[in-house]
Amino acid sequence: MGLTLSNVERTKLIMSDSFIKKPCQHCPFRNDVKPFLHPQRAEELAYGAQRKYNTFPCHKTTKHDDDGDSITSEGDKECAGFLTLKAAEIGEENVYECTNGFEPSYDMVYSDAYDMSLAYDEAAHQH
Repeated sequence: MGLTLSNVERTKLIMSDSFIKKPCQHCPFRNDVKPFLHPQRAEELAYGAQRKYNTFPCHKTTKHDDDGDSITSEGDKECAGFLTLKAAEIGEENVYECTNGFEPSYDMVYSDAYDMSLAYDEAAHQH
């Protein structure tokens, strides 16, 4: 006799592999990483976290084409930094991954989109 799983159990199994658990050491959403993105790109990513259905794959899980551009694929996993900022912006109850085992790393990530955008802007003006 085979293992029988409920729909909820099946969803949890699938979703547990859909996100990175903690922001990596090079995550652009981390507040202890020297800002390295162009300020406009950082702002785009930060404010993108305010929208419930936006996604952002971790750079460690994406593939790239011959030009170096990211290509989305089945193996992509959601960025933990993005999910944490998203939870801070719209509430954990509105982030699907939070209801399926993701635990935000608030201490490691910018407090909100404005904070991230400001940090990247200030870093660009220091050069």
